[in-house]
Amino acid sequence: MKKLLFIESNTTGTGMLAIQKARSLNVEPLFITNDPSRYKDFPSDCQVIVCDTNDIDTLHHSIKTNVSQEQIAGITTTSEFYIHTVSLLAERFDLPGNPAIAVEAVRNKASVRSWLKDATHLYKPWFLTVDSLNQLREKKELLSFPCIVKPVDDSGSNRVVKCETYEAVEKFVLSQLQIERNTRNQPAKRLVLIEEFVGGQEYSVEMFSFEGDHQLIGITEKTVGEGPYFVEMGHVFPAPDLSYEMRGIIKKGALEVLNTMGWRNGPVHLEIKLKDHKMFVVEMNGRLAGGMIPELIRYATGTDLLTQQIKIAIGQPPEIRKFASCFAGIRFFVPLTSGSVEVSPIQQQEEIKDVKINVEDGQFVEKATNAYGRLGHIIATHTNSDTLRSILRQTEIVTIKEEEGALQ
Repeated sequence: MKKLLFIESNTTGTGMLAIQKARSLNVEPLFITNDPSRYKDFPSDCQVIVCDTNDIDTLHHSIKTNVSQEQIAGITTTSEFYIHTVSLLAERFDLPGNPAIAVEAVRNKASVRSWLKDATHLYKPWFLTVDSLNQLREKKELLSFPCIVKPVDDSGSNRVVKCETYEAVEKFVLSQLQIERNTRNQPAKRLVLIEEFVGGQEYSVEMFSFEGDHQLIGITEKTVGEGPYFVEMGHVFPAPDLSYEMRGIIKKGALEVLNTMGWRNGPVHLEIKLKDHKMFVVEMNGRLAGGMIPELIRYATGTDLLTQQIKIAIGQPPEIRKFASCFAGIRFFVPLTSGSVEVSPIQQQEEIKDVKINVEDGQFVEKATNAYGRLGHIIATHTNSDTLRSILRQTEIVTIKEEEGALQ
């Protein structure tokens, strides 16, 4: 049986699930990591190779030492931090994938802005990059407020901040430039993107590509918290209130993004808004959506996007059902202040499909500033989107008891 190589994984459970799904497609999973202890619930029957996954030459040599070229069906990952590594390996082993130059650009938010600056169907914001405080001060007159400040190579909305003043920009730029390595111990680029703040409703657009043919899977309505951090609070799929015209604008813009970036294989997750009758790309990610959006799509359409990603990785065309039989929604438990957690029992309802709580009653938590600060979620379905929103809104399971002196 041929092997599907997984280069690291996310740590939220999807990666471990992907390992199990590989076997259903008649390929044997082989997991390669620099730290097996990072992963909970790791399948005991999956072969593991431990090596430095942050060094491409070491990784390449380790694969060649343990697996013959003829044994490899494909290479993939469920971690955004390793999609460029996977593209480099796919080129070296002549396997299905994306051009490494395209993936490298997608992993750099500033490069995405540069590649898309001449796009016809997209709203193009002003943006600039800085790699030092001196460079920021030289470009000070180019800024307008409010603006967004973000690292070019992080994930999960980590350290993405809305700034109302130059002083705030300087503070966050200095903070970001001091970070030398990311959570996977990879060197941080130490480059900061500053760009126009675009208001309005945010959506998630899920795309799948196979050998350069792009499919729009669906559009998700997102609920995002107030600035400055914009933590995602919940989603509804498919987006209930989009007009035919708006859907057309989004599809045209999404296809232009993928074609311009040179994307050819696998999932793409676009976070977007609409501005001046054009699509504005908040961010582009060369992976499946986070925030449990693939699960919402599975509940609504029956399509398992994780299985489809694996199929593409081994050179098989995806099979995607786009018709939604219901709406599926998620609400995240997000601490809007620091304090002690109070967990209440849930009242079972037919519409509620999944509940996960990552904290214990009485535990102290900090105010959430990114996706990693969320405390759990509830997923529900319904044929009426307003009823679904009501179910999600009224289900209070996790609350925060603010403590005196807590950070706001």
